[in-house]
Amino acid sequence: MDRFSNRFQGNGGQTKFDPKVIFNFSNLDKSTKKHLKNVYACVTMEIVVAALGAAVNCYLKSSILHFGGIIGLFAFMFLTATSNNTASQAKRLGYVSGLAACLGLESSYLLDYVISVDPQIIVTAFVTTSVVFVSFTLTALYAERRSMLFLGSMLSTALSGLFILSLANLFFRVPTIALVSVYISLVISCLFVMYDTQLIVEKKRLGDNDFIWHSVDLFIDFIIIFKDLMVILTDKEKRKRNNN
Repeated sequence: MDRFSNRFQGNGGQTKFDPKVIFNFSNLDKSTKKHLKNVYACVTMEIVVAALGAAVNCYLKSSILHFGGIIGLFAFMFLTATSNNTASQAKRLGYVSGLAACLGLESSYLLDYVISVDPQIIVTAFVTTSVVFVSFTLTALYAERRSMLFLGSMLSTALSGLFILSLANLFFRVPTIALVSVYISLVISCLFVMYDTQLIVEKKRLGDNDFIWHSVDLFIDFIIIFKDLMVILTDKEKRKRNNN
């Protein structure tokens, strides 16, 4: 913490803010910084492709394209089956782009529902997701090395509990439980951003240079946060209208 706060100190001990220090990760070596740039460039590409996929399906209203999740599963299998090397990099980028597009297609049902309530919710959810994602990423990068990795077992247990809760609610169909599950999912996904970020850094330090595969974890975190926020904001908007 002292190392970080000292960057904001000007002459005479006075606080002087310099925006550049926010992205001045002196605790990371050059190769790790380059790896992270590739990872986040890939995440950005996946988000854009997913948005295009969702937009296409919302426009075409094709029932066939709603099977994007199943098609995406095949893209995921091809990605995992292809080795990470320079020769296969373009192919693997194609697979991960296909996976992102299919997740976008699969999300069109939710987007259609949100648009029917208030299209502005999509913009609000995306901006909020971006702010949350960047904030938790910076927290993980500035935190002490490996300090977030203990979250792995806790998050796995939480996911198992959430799955059981969601499965049980398929029979009970209690709206409150469904909404609580979304809030729990949101918290878990935010924590996963920190965990996955530090895990990627450690994998890179151990020689794992597969930035394409590393980007998938963060992309999924982003998508889940985005979906959860849309559900929460849509529920709030509907409650607000019902009260009026």
